[in-house]
Amino acid sequence: MGFNRGKDFERETANLVNTKEEPHRGIRVIMSGAVGTITGNAYYAGDAVWKLPWLNREIRIECKHGYDRSKTDAKSMTIFKDWFDKHIEQAKAFNFLPVWAFKFKFTQQNGMSKMVVVPFPVMKEIITQVDNIYLELEELRAENEKLRKVKK
Repeated sequence: MGFNRGKDFERETANLVNTKEEPHRGIRVIMSGAVGTITGNAYYAGDAVWKLPWLNREIRIECKHGYDRSKTDAKSMTIFKDWFDKHIEQAKAFNFLPVWAFKFKFTQQNGMSKMVVVPFPVMKEIITQVDNIYLELEELRAENEKLRKVKK
C-alpha cells in the first residue's frame, strides 16, 4: 500500500461526517499507527475520529486499505483478527466506540469498494441514541402542533 493512499483513505473516512456547517466533526489522527501503539495515548487510537453532536461518545475508526500482501489484484483482502482485538481493547480503555473502514485496492466502483464495519454493541448504542432523538423530535412536533391549534 502506498503511504499517501493510506493517508488519503484516512482523510476521506474522517471527512465522511463533515458538513458545510460543521466541517470539523471528523478528523484524521496524524501519526496514529506506531506512535499510538508505543505511547498508549488515547489521542492516537484509530486513524480517524468522528465527533457527532448527537452521540454521547466519539467514534474512532481504524482504516485499512488493501492488505493482501500476496496478491496485487482487488479480488481479496486479508483481515487480521489482531486489528479487531487491538482496537476493541483501546476502545474499552479510552471509552470510545470502535469502527473499522476497509477499502479494496485498485478499484473505482463509486465508493462501493469501501466498507465500514460496526460491531453489534456499537450499532445498538447508535440506534438507541438515534431512537431517543427521534422520540424527542416527535414530542416537540406534537407540542408544536398543539401550539398551532391554540393560536388559530
